[in-house]
Amino acid sequence: MLSPCLIVDDHEMIRDTIGLMAQALGIKSVITAADGAEAISRAYHDEPRLIITDLQMDPIDGLEVLRLMRSGRYHLRHDTPIIILTANASKAVISECIRFDVDAFMIKPVKKQDLENRVKQLSKHTKAKKPPQFYFEMYQSDPAKSTEFEHNGLVVFTEEEQQQIEYITEPIEKTALTPDRSKNTKVAPPPSSEPKDRKFIRWQEKYTVGHHDLDNSNKKLLAIINDTYEAIAYHHDDEVNFDILAQRFRDYIASHFLLEEDILEARAYPKYKEHAAIHQRLARQAHYVLLQCQADPTLYRTEFFKFLRYWWIHHVVHEDKKYRDFLLQGP
Repeated sequence: MLSPCLIVDDHEMIRDTIGLMAQALGIKSVITAADGAEAISRAYHDEPRLIITDLQMDPIDGLEVLRLMRSGRYHLRHDTPIIILTANASKAVISECIRFDVDAFMIKPVKKQDLENRVKQLSKHTKAKKPPQFYFEMYQSDPAKSTEFEHNGLVVFTEEEQQQIEYITEPIEKTALTPDRSKNTKVAPPPSSEPKDRKFIRWQEKYTVGHHDLDNSNKKLLAIINDTYEAIAYHHDDEVNFDILAQRFRDYIASHFLLEEDILEARAYPKYKEHAAIHQRLARQAHYVLLQCQADPTLYRTEFFKFLRYWWIHHVVHEDKKYRDFLLQGP
């Protein structure tokens, strides 16, 4: 269990409220700090297993707490899971948090369900951290120079891939959504002779990759895409728990990649290593997009849905089908 948990905020009531929520979720030991400076001291003496910190504080803010922890300065435990609390944070700050491998974001005011979702997420998918020297070298430089398209010094989306995301050409996707993120309005559903059939993409045999188990796994991704489409097109934000859709996507990534790599390796697929490398890149991209959405939930309606479509067309339909004929040949 992620205990003890260090909660950092300059408002006592917020610290106490989150602390009570954490204890209700089974985190037995909760310690608090009123600012980033006190948080570093607490982290050194108490060695928390989870840190939940506000972003805007003086004299040391939440981003600086994250940077100090990751860099291992003052003998701090550099791989401690860290959740950043955000309220109207800029893209640059969000990108900087992601660059230093923040584990999750939560929007203020914090809801118990959101905290529970984050704790469950970290229990399943806590991201592995690099050696502290890696972060220390970034800390010594000027990390603010990174852009929203970079993650740990690697480009997440090339310009070409960004264009591919923008211009998906599958015929069924001509109903691409372009909601106004500044307003919480419903997107008018596309005309259909079957109003009850709200699927964005329907499974067709042309999508098969030549293996029954892999096809069933990809159908789970298709369900996530269709459920996200329905949520965006037919519901307001307060009617949708995008966290659940995001967690389903994380679970799909973990299970599908493991299944696919086991099958390809067992069959001695000639391009197994190249395909596994693509998986690593996709997982990194997904992690980046999902963290952005946690920090700014309006992005679920745009960046998350856009990325799901990109994944389906660029990876499942294009990359995965490259091994179809190989698998159809049998063992």
